[in-house]
Amino acid sequence: MLEKIGYTKCLIPSSSPLVQSKSISIMTKTILLLCIACYTFAGFSQSSKPKLVIGVVVDQMRAEYLYRFQENYTENGFKKLIREGYNLKNTHYNYIPTATAPGHTTIYTGTTPANHGIIGNSWYDRKSDKLIYCAEDFSVEEADYPLNRNAKNNAMYYARSPKNLMVSTITDEIKLASNGRAKVIGLSLKDRGAIFPAGHLADYAFWYDIRNGNFSTSSYYTSKLPSWLVDFNRRQIPDSLLNLTWEPFLPIERYTNSTADNVSFEKIFKGNENSTFPYDLKGLRSQNGDFGMLMEVPFGNSLLTRMALTTIKEEKLGEDAETDFLTISYSSTDYVGHTFGIRSMEIDDTYIRLDRELEGLLNYLDLHIGKENYLLFLTADHGASDFPKYRQEKKLSGNFYDLGEIKKKLDAHLCIIFGEQPFIAHVDYTELYLVNELEKREEILKEVGYYLSAMIDGINEVFIPSLPTLTFRIENQKGLFENSHYNGRSGDVHFYFKPGWMAKKEYGTTHCNPWASDTHVPLLWYGNKIKIGSSVKKHTVTQIAATLSMLLDIPLPEAADHQPMAELFR
Repeated sequence: MLEKIGYTKCLIPSSSPLVQSKSISIMTKTILLLCIACYTFAGFSQSSKPKLVIGVVVDQMRAEYLYRFQENYTENGFKKLIREGYNLKNTHYNYIPTATAPGHTTIYTGTTPANHGIIGNSWYDRKSDKLIYCAEDFSVEEADYPLNRNAKNNAMYYARSPKNLMVSTITDEIKLASNGRAKVIGLSLKDRGAIFPAGHLADYAFWYDIRNGNFSTSSYYTSKLPSWLVDFNRRQIPDSLLNLTWEPFLPIERYTNSTADNVSFEKIFKGNENSTFPYDLKGLRSQNGDFGMLMEVPFGNSLLTRMALTTIKEEKLGEDAETDFLTISYSSTDYVGHTFGIRSMEIDDTYIRLDRELEGLLNYLDLHIGKENYLLFLTADHGASDFPKYRQEKKLSGNFYDLGEIKKKLDAHLCIIFGEQPFIAHVDYTELYLVNELEKREEILKEVGYYLSAMIDGINEVFIPSLPTLTFRIENQKGLFENSHYNGRSGDVHFYFKPGWMAKKEYGTTHCNPWASDTHVPLLWYGNKIKIGSSVKKHTVTQIAATLSMLLDIPLPEAADHQPMAELFR
């Protein structure tokens, strides 16, 4: 009888003449009303708040990886998110530098570095004349294991918090809206990939410690690790993963969308003669950072998935009336990209394996939380560019630049004009800082602008925030620098290079530029309230937080873009 009725007839309302008619049997009416009840319940379930929100950031994932490697994906990883979710195909960053810390922060604050203050993975501090790491906080220390603050090799690990983040995140807002009842936890191999997404009010942020293979946190969150995490660390999963051999997951002939296995611009691990499969990690780990080597191979993503599933289970995420929030940032994709490049067989294999990790994560969530009870989005913190030597082989423009040489030449040029003295305190990928208390500062800035734009090969555009009317700019990048500049932290001069130009390096890839190679990232939505579809309308990553705010009916983060992605609400 159900087959005869069909799905569409199950949608007939109980007031319909068909249901009220005496010409059909009581059994038929009963079946119809049961179908109506089921449909109504499903509709109610879909419109209710999710029990759990999962934000997945894939570090250094270009949008095209969804499609270039797709033929080797399973049906239940990336393809499932595309097939059963909503795909916003034209999503971009709108500032420079496109890097890990500002990218993760922008996703969750809904605003750019000009407001949230995380202008890079590190920045030059004029007062102390040194680089400040984005998540450093010397008022806290490593949970459970206070370290000797004078020990040089420990300096990176004990002092971490979101202290340098200047605005609220969507994860902060869900904490505030629930009066603290919602749980918020951030996970990543990188500390900055866990800390900034989780926000100021998080229960925990956990990251990977390359000294011992454990997940750790700081006293900002807790003085002692939770017992379940101590047990997880005791399992020594990283040690077992680093005793494996990394070889192609699929038959080698399936890797048709990457370069040959051995090219000149891939990293050669110490102890190897070339950059070809297989990689005997057990034999290589001692010469290549031991536990740190896990970051540079796809098994680092495997570890993070296991950590995520354990966190969901042990912290009972999604099990009560409040909407919990778990942020997951897969970092090994970034390290493999930096090591082997965006066309390598190694990055191809890493995404094939990550697809299986996503399949496992989605299967667990569907089984234990229920698709209708969780909301998941997947995006990236930035993309990456082709190695200039590869571009040159393909007859595309591109070359290398040397920041040290630029600083040296510019200082010498300024000395000729303004007299012998130091002028340039620091230069990074996109910013230049002058020495403090220079006389004729405005004149010096003008000369810096002219020199960079006219005399340094590859520079595309220069902007001086204190002299905004000075014309070293092009119209199609209007607003880019304004979105990037944070007073007190940013440099005196901003600049970026033409497409295809990269800071001098021997292998792999990097990022930081404002071109589509680095700004264009995937954005997939899946689960509670998410309809099936896709859009090619251009969006910026700053709209993610507003979209979450509207889906969850909670306040916008205080500096967030106010415009959600309207396609999800039609």
